Amino acid sequence: MAAAAVARFYTGERVQTTLAANQDSDRVLSAIKPRTAGGPDELWITDLSWTSTATGAHLSELAHDGTRIYWIDHHRTAVGRADSPEFQVPFKGRVLSERYSAARLTFNYLRRKVKALDPEAKDSFETFAEFAAIADDHDRWVHALPESSDWALAVQTLGGMESYRDVLRLREPTMTRRLRTALEEGQAAMKRSLEIANTTCIDKPLHNGLTVRAACCFGYSSEVAAQLYAGRSRTVVALFDLRSQGVSLRRSVDCEVDLSALARTFGGGGHAAAAGFAQIDIARAPAIRLTELLGTKLEEDSPIRPAERRTVKDLISPRASS
Repeated sequence: MAAAAVARFYTGERVQTTLAANQDSDRVLSAIKPRTAGGPDELWITDLSWTSTATGAHLSELAHDGTRIYWIDHHRTAVGRADSPEFQVPFKGRVLSERYSAARLTFNYLRRKVKALDPEAKDSFETFAEFAAIADDHDRWVHALPESSDWALAVQTLGGMESYRDVLRLREPTMTRRLRTALEEGQAAMKRSLEIANTTCIDKPLHNGLTVRAACCFGYSSEVAAQLYAGRSRTVVALFDLRSQGVSLRRSVDCEVDLSALARTFGGGGHAAAAGFAQIDIARAPAIRLTELLGTKLEEDSPIRPAERRTVKDLISPRASS
């Protein structure tokens, strides 16, 4: 939605959009060419941060070559590290705030520049306010807008780029046929993911009174986590997503653990109440457990023996005697 806000503002201009996960941000940003080599006049980095000082140096080079760079993010891990060396870039504009989601922060920032647009373009951009509000409502888990959960589920199921293209064609937040179909498929897929989580769920009480509730899921981690911490007290939910191979962290309403700080210790980040990280050891855990399980069985005194080999002759029935 943040990317769509930028594209809606620059209707009629050539806008190239790349949707990247945080773990890919350094690679994607470092690949952007300077303006002198045909690069962009403007570079908008929204809902995303980076960790490498080399990436910051590359962005600085882009700025010195004439690219106007804007950075808008709402993740606590970015807001808290705003003065870090990798972020010392001569931005044309920068907004770092946890007050709203990146989509709404981006829309609000561009809204201050609508005077530069002609009346038709200005009107087209203003219609995006409802989309920004829906994204903000779900991203910050406010859920004052009943439709925001459905939109989030539909977008997640259809995919980022396809949803982005559909949203750009809409004047009001009424789902296209593709988005409605994706919503129905998402509801079914989320139910299956929840079944996996319920089957694999393990609780571990800690000495400090907290409980870690861990499980596996297959996508839809936010929705699944909401079911797992419902009615719980002082609980941190950790979901290993079999689809993305990442870990999502959520917490019960009364839990005050800063999940962004917890995720940062594992190389991830996010928000106080929702964060995540990726770690290869977690992804290998099912394989490790399988080798233990099968290895124990195969090393028993009476191992399972391979089936007897049968020859072609064995398979031919003898003719009945006349």
